[in-house]
Amino acid sequence: MDKNIKTKPSYNQDVLKIIKRRYGYSFDYIRKLIRGDRAGLVSDMIKAEYNKLNNEAIKAIEHQVSKF
Repeated sequence: MDKNIKTKPSYNQDVLKIIKRRYGYSFDYIRKLIRGDRAGLVSDMIKAEYNKLNNEAIKAIEHQVSKF
Protein backbone atom coordinates (compact mmCIF):
# COMPACT_ATOMS: atom_id res chain seq x y z
CA MET A 1 0.00 0.00 0.00
CA ASP A 2 2.69 2.46 -0.94
CA LYS A 3 1.36 5.81 -1.90
CA ASN A 4 3.16 7.78 -4.53
CA ILE A 5 3.75 11.07 -2.76
CA LYS A 6 4.80 13.96 -4.92
CA THR A 7 6.03 17.09 -3.26
CA LYS A 8 4.83 20.42 -4.50
CA PRO A 9 7.56 22.68 -5.79
CA SER A 10 8.04 25.74 -3.64
CA TYR A 11 8.55 29.04 -5.36
CA ASN A 12 10.37 32.08 -4.05
CA GLN A 13 7.52 34.25 -2.79
CA ASP A 14 9.50 37.47 -3.03
CA VAL A 15 10.26 36.84 -6.70
CA LEU A 16 6.60 35.96 -7.35
CA LYS A 17 5.58 39.29 -5.78
CA ILE A 18 8.00 41.18 -8.04
CA ILE A 19 6.64 39.46 -11.15
CA LYS A 20 3.04 40.02 -10.00
CA ARG A 21 3.74 43.72 -9.48
CA ARG A 22 5.44 44.01 -12.87
CA TYR A 23 2.91 42.12 -15.01
CA GLY A 24 -0.28 42.14 -12.93
CA TYR A 25 -0.98 38.40 -13.21
CA SER A 26 -2.26 36.34 -10.29
CA PHE A 27 0.10 34.17 -8.26
CA ASP A 28 -1.67 31.04 -9.49
CA TYR A 29 -1.25 32.02 -13.13
CA ILE A 30 2.43 32.92 -12.60
CA ARG A 31 3.09 29.54 -10.97
CA LYS A 32 1.38 27.79 -13.89
CA LEU A 33 3.54 29.75 -16.34
CA ILE A 34 6.72 28.81 -14.47
CA ARG A 35 5.66 25.17 -14.17
CA GLY A 36 4.93 24.99 -17.90
CA ASP A 37 1.18 24.44 -17.74
CA ARG A 38 0.69 27.48 -19.98
CA ALA A 39 2.43 27.97 -23.32
CA GLY A 40 3.42 31.02 -25.28
CA LEU A 41 5.93 33.81 -25.51
CA VAL A 42 4.82 35.42 -22.25
CA SER A 43 5.27 32.08 -20.52
CA ASP A 44 8.86 31.75 -21.72
CA MET A 45 9.65 35.34 -20.81
CA ILE A 46 8.23 35.10 -17.27
CA LYS A 47 9.84 31.71 -16.69
CA ALA A 48 13.26 33.08 -17.71
CA GLU A 49 12.76 36.18 -15.56
CA TYR A 50 11.74 34.07 -12.56
CA ASN A 51 14.81 31.87 -12.91
CA LYS A 52 17.09 34.90 -13.25
CA LEU A 53 15.62 36.69 -10.22
CA ASN A 54 15.59 33.51 -8.13
CA ASN A 55 19.25 32.79 -8.93
CA GLU A 56 20.18 36.36 -8.01
CA ALA A 57 18.30 36.01 -4.70
CA ILE A 58 20.12 32.77 -3.91
CA LYS A 59 23.49 34.39 -4.71
CA ALA A 60 22.68 37.36 -2.48
CA ILE A 61 21.74 35.08 0.41
CA GLU A 62 24.91 33.00 -0.02
CA HIS A 63 26.98 36.18 -0.11
CA GLN A 64 25.44 37.37 3.17
CA VAL A 65 26.00 33.98 4.79
CA SER A 66 29.65 33.94 3.74
CA LYS A 67 30.19 37.27 5.53
CA PHE A 68 29.53 35.59 8.85
